[in-house]
Amino acid sequence: MITTTALRLSGRDTLPLLHRVTSNALADVAPGQARATLFCDFRGRLLHRAVVAVTRDGAIWLLRADAPGDELAAAVDKSVFRDDVRIEDRSAELPVVLSRGIAGAEGVLAEDGDAPREVSTGDGTRLLIGGGEPLGEQARIALLHPRHGHEIVEAFNPFEVGLAHEVHLAKGCFTGQEALQRLITYESVRRRPVRVRLGDTRAVPVPADVVASGEKAGVLTSVAGHEGFAVVRREAIEAGANLALADGTSLEVLAAPEPARPLGRP
Repeated sequence: MITTTALRLSGRDTLPLLHRVTSNALADVAPGQARATLFCDFRGRLLHRAVVAVTRDGAIWLLRADAPGDELAAAVDKSVFRDDVRIEDRSAELPVVLSRGIAGAEGVLAEDGDAPREVSTGDGTRLLIGGGEPLGEQARIALLHPRHGHEIVEAFNPFEVGLAHEVHLAKGCFTGQEALQRLITYESVRRRPVRVRLGDTRAVPVPADVVASGEKAGVLTSVAGHEGFAVVRREAIEAGANLALADGTSLEVLAAPEPARPLGRP
């Protein structure tokens, strides 16, 4: 089963289309550059995340290491009407691996033939196309790097899982833009990502409710070893509330980074 995505897109309307329907500003991405972007629904809820990479031949690639390409190809295709956009799914021949990178290093760092081989968006990770040493799940959680099917799901918007830096609110309309704009304008983002330590060593199925004072306060979305990725209500974090799972397993907050502002906002 193919579990990663390598889509090669071509045609003069490809970047304008992706710029129009996804969250980040992509119209100026040039050969040798790469930028992550998000596909949201009309409510601003997360559907897909992918890295847009432009190779020297002018082809645009959509890459991700955590979900197959067919759903993403369909999401792009349904937005194509009379646009000159062609989609080639090369996921079967080009497996994509999420690996540790260097913070600040970004762009298409290596190519081989007509395909990228190493891509980074500067967030401390990189994508290796064709295989390589993967970033372990515990290391991913330590970075609070969202994963498809765990944090990148319709239950969350980008701001709740630490992806504000991949949303550009001044670039013009895109699917979900109005909902995301309202969240920022009215300061109504209610949840934030946190890294937690579990007080029990047994396996915990996710997602699992997080509670504080007997009331639901968030969701544990990923677990590896003793640590987990959780999305928790801001007031519970700011008040230093005692967090636990519904079954009584205690949760210690290890990191609760201050949420970033979306691009295009003061």
